[in-house]
Amino acid sequence: MNDQETRIAELKKIVAAFRKDRGWIGESPKDIALSLVLEAAELLEHFQWKSGEEVKNEARLYGPICDELSDVLWWVLVMAEALDIDVSRAFELKTTKNNEKYPADAFKGLSNEERQRVYYRIKAKYRGGHPLAEDGEE
Repeated sequence: MNDQETRIAELKKIVAAFRKDRGWIGESPKDIALSLVLEAAELLEHFQWKSGEEVKNEARLYGPICDELSDVLWWVLVMAEALDIDVSRAFELKTTKNNEKYPADAFKGLSNEERQRVYYRIKAKYRGGHPLAEDGEE
């Protein structure tokens, strides 16, 4: 399997068959969401106290990171199945929203610090405030 040849529907079928064979069905969306977050935390643990470069250069982390990332995807697919969500369509719609929310022109030519300020200003606007938005910019 590889990303260029594998469809999301195929991955959903693999997950569904594995779960069905073991009787692992019927979890609530809340429990699925908890499992997803727990797996994401296990993924995050591999990055704790390390820079991005350290993680990239540490060959021993590649396999464990792949495993945890796969676990996160697993639970995303379980949630999609439980709530009858078309992941590709949901992704397409969310990408459209993100393009509107974070227009590329708003970030072009900015330093990292300026990009962060713009990002938090936009977040504050959509959320009704954000602690990292500069005073008077919410």
